[in-house]
This record gives sequence, C-alpha cells and structure tokens, in this order.
Amino acid sequence: MDYLDLINLYKKESSDVVNNLSSDDLQKFVNLVLNAYESEKKIFACGNGGNAAYVANLVVDLNMHPFVSEDKSSHDIKRNNFHAINLCESAATLTGITNDLGFNSVFKEQLKYQAEKDDILFCISGSGNSGNVLEAMEYAKNIGMKCVIMTRKSPCKAENFADILIQVNGTSEFPGQTGNNNNNFHFEDCISKITHMITGILKLKVTQNDKSK
Repeated sequence: MDYLDLINLYKKESSDVVNNLSSDDLQKFVNLVLNAYESEKKIFACGNGGNAAYVANLVVDLNMHPFVSEDKSSHDIKRNNFHAINLCESAATLTGITNDLGFNSVFKEQLKYQAEKDDILFCISGSGNSGNVLEAMEYAKNIGMKCVIMTRKSPCKAENFADILIQVNGTSEFPGQTGNNNNNFHFEDCISKITHMITGILKLKVTQNDKSK
C-alpha cells in the first residue's frame, strides 16, 4: 500500500499548526526564560502522559545545551546558576505524594520546597484543565511565580493563572489520534519546536555574554 499521501498530509498539517503559533506569545516566553537566566531564577516544567517526556527533553536542553562548548573535549565551561527542574522526573516523589495527598498534588507539593518568587512554571496540558496542573499553577501564582501554559484549548481553566498562554490551534485528519485529541500529534511536535527555539536563543544569549566579558 502506498502511504505517500498520508506522509504528505502529516507534513502539511504540521506546517500549518506551527505557522499558526503566536510569535508574540513565544517571544514573551523566550523573554521570561532569558530574564530567569540573567537573574539566576529557576524554571519548573510539568505535564502528564506523553507530555512528560517532552518536559524531560525541555529540561535537559535548557540545563545543558546553552552551556556546552563547541569543543566537546572541554570540561571547564562556566555555568550560570539558572537551572530547569523536571517535576515529572522522580517516581518515588510522584508516587509518594500521590499516596499521601492525591495525584492532583504531585506538582504543587514539589514547588512548595523548591520554588520561590519570580521563578517560572511552564505547564503542558492539551485540555488546559488538568487537575494537577491547575493546582500547581494556582500555588505558583500565589507565591509570585510566572506561569506559562501550553494548550490546545482556549478558553480553559488554566487561563485563570497564566501570565502567558501558548495555544496550539489546528485540526488533523492523520490517523492514530483518538477522541477529542485529533491534533495531539502536532501539539506534541510543537512542544519540541518551542523547546528548540528557546534553547537556541538562550545559547545565543550565553555566547554573547561570554564574548562581552
């Protein structure tokens, strides 16, 4: 069977979805991250299911890539105190909080002992209504953190706590997506693309700072 039409369909849909992202909202997010780098603040990230895997990629990219020397044999690169934290990472922490306080508390409780005013919370929720994401965002806003939500849906409950809402618009006819998540493949693709935009610009900022010293 020839699947060329489906391959081209995916490429066309994916391109349309990325081009529909608000460049203004992305620039606001980039500026938040750059400000966090300059002021040595932290960025926390969370999401559920497949989104958690993209959180891991975001965190390792932000922590490592901007500070890696082009000469990979060099180990003396000075690192800024800025760092990203994956709230989905520890099975022991996640299951411990779930067992004691319930699943909706898994992200919020981690913020309680790590986060402070002017840190950033980046949340990924296709619906914008995930209970554990909402609890984390509410707590974050109450202590003066900056909140960013990436979602397929607006209006959503997360908007009540968001400083920046990155909405991924679009529909998809590509097979394999179920229920009301008919744009989920492209939504997840956009997480990677946004991660790489921010990481690349942060790398540029770090390089410029190094040259100015």
